[in-house]
Amino acid sequence: MSRISPRVSVLFLWTPLLAGAPTVSGQEPLKGVVWVRSTGSDAYSGQGDRGIGIVYFSGGAGYGRVEADTLLIRAHPDSGSAVVGAFLYTEHEKGISWSYSVGAPVPLRPNVLEFGYEESGIPLDSVTAAGSWGRVILGFDDNGTAYRGWMSLDSSRVKNLLWRKVLAGNDVFFLPGQPPRFYAKPGGGELPLSVETGSNADYILHPLEVRGPWMRVRVAQPADTCVGPDAPKSRTAEAWIRYLRADGRPLVWYYTRGC
Repeated sequence: MSRISPRVSVLFLWTPLLAGAPTVSGQEPLKGVVWVRSTGSDAYSGQGDRGIGIVYFSGGAGYGRVEADTLLIRAHPDSGSAVVGAFLYTEHEKGISWSYSVGAPVPLRPNVLEFGYEESGIPLDSVTAAGSWGRVILGFDDNGTAYRGWMSLDSSRVKNLLWRKVLAGNDVFFLPGQPPRFYAKPGGGELPLSVETGSNADYILHPLEVRGPWMRVRVAQPADTCVGPDAPKSRTAEAWIRYLRADGRPLVWYYTRGC
């Protein structure tokens, strides 16, 4: 992505690239792969899948540590298993512009998701009991079917985060299409508390504690984050919300670039 350059709209067009992997230092070229460049936040669309967490390059983005790097995706959670896809990071100009691409034997609609300041990764939907492998959702084929594979999590080049921990440590808001419901206690009665959603939304939820898929929050409206000294005083209340689905996927989200 680009921190200062308007070329970001050009760098991240969702278009198939040439088959065959770009050169990545210390790795053998991948063959028979169709590379598709990501927008950097594909999973924000209603057709994406945020999963239960995310895997990402440990070196970060835009620091000039490498010109390119690739994380391989395998058919099974085994280093000897066949490679069925890959996640590529390419730095175009040090500290200025970079991009992400997904590769598979067939063209995919990428499922790349921004989780930090202009830094993206691939959502995962499960982790082995030992925590050494994660199954990622690389993208979707022409029929909308998810294309999944396994990525090693014990590599020095990859890190991972689970949304249950990330969301508990960030101010959050309800995802689009998710009704804002507040409760007196986990699984208890609904409270007569409401917030405005949509384009006129102006509220924020400050996490206070979590209990399973439930989170106790301080509701502030108007939002009291990133405001000036003359901002109107917020009305506040405390309540419980359901912040995770039964499968661990998020019902709320956070501002990945701060305010």
